[in-house]
Amino acid sequence: MAEAKVYSERLGAISDEQFAAAAERLNLGRFVSAAPTTSGLFGQNVFLTTAEGEFVLRGAPHWVRGPGERAWRREDRWQFSKEKYFAEQLHIRAGAPVPWPMLHDESDDIFGWPYLVMPRMPGQCFDERSIRKALSPDDQRGVAEALGALLAQIQQLTSPFAGDFDVDTIALTPHPGGAVEYTVDEVRRFVGFAQESGSLAEADIAWIEAAAARALAAGPRPNTYTHCDFKLNNLTLGRDAAGWRVTGLFDLHEARFADGALDIVRTACAYLDTAPALAAVFVGSYLGRAPPAPSLSEVMPLYVISDRLKFWEFLKRPENAGFLKAPSFTAWTEPYLQAILTLLRAGGEPV
Repeated sequence: MAEAKVYSERLGAISDEQFAAAAERLNLGRFVSAAPTTSGLFGQNVFLTTAEGEFVLRGAPHWVRGPGERAWRREDRWQFSKEKYFAEQLHIRAGAPVPWPMLHDESDDIFGWPYLVMPRMPGQCFDERSIRKALSPDDQRGVAEALGALLAQIQQLTSPFAGDFDVDTIALTPHPGGAVEYTVDEVRRFVGFAQESGSLAEADIAWIEAAAARALAAGPRPNTYTHCDFKLNNLTLGRDAAGWRVTGLFDLHEARFADGALDIVRTACAYLDTAPALAAVFVGSYLGRAPPAPSLSEVMPLYVISDRLKFWEFLKRPENAGFLKAPSFTAWTEPYLQAILTLLRAGGEPV
């Protein structure tokens, strides 16, 4: 028996015999080789080659927390059931370039945990910094346009309600108060976490609460597919005669049905940090393809706060001291918000 190899800290040591057993079980053809992936924050993925093609094996599913829970608990069904559901819906109902089919083996007898196997998507994967070294300015602009086009495309997947997979029932379950109220509750949880490390002042909390009240008082927003981590790292890109396009969108574990406008924020902020002109290209491309919707001005402050607060809370923990030099959360976040509102206005959104 060949010696097991460690493909990531999270996955641990895996032998060729285990990969071969998975390939046989899922009818993927004879196992040829496996290789570590070059990116991925959580270390869940490994490239898998068989006689039938190239795949990605995704293992060691996330633990979960239910509403109001601080401690993580094991629930092996939740992440992969959810990712498979959203991949299928995006494939069928939006024609999106997601890895499909996703094969979900819920048993743990091969690896010690359930796993997914999906096609390896073609194209290149970048982040907002590596792309500046790899591509010309014109190509970077083409990529920004492609990201906006894809964001509009995936929001063709709609729902009659805002909701997510329940961590106990493993079923798509409505958020009782809708998407905005759910986001407000999520923001308040992160406010609590940040208060534990002393990284939020009373003035910050008042500013956050004012944004929450404004969003809650706004009119209804459409319930669409919302990736919740829409960024360069979570997709692949390719170029053909028509230009740049997204060839693969993955890492769907944070997805839910909510207000898809939330997905503008992370990519726009990344561009504002590294290539501000491309933020306008991305937002303009999205707005030019998205259907008319109620004004974003009442909810966008909440969405920017929601996105930035997750980074702030993490980077202001004692073990990460020194990463962010801003004097306050408001001072750090307000420029992002004003820049995004300006981009929406330039794109014709009545903000």
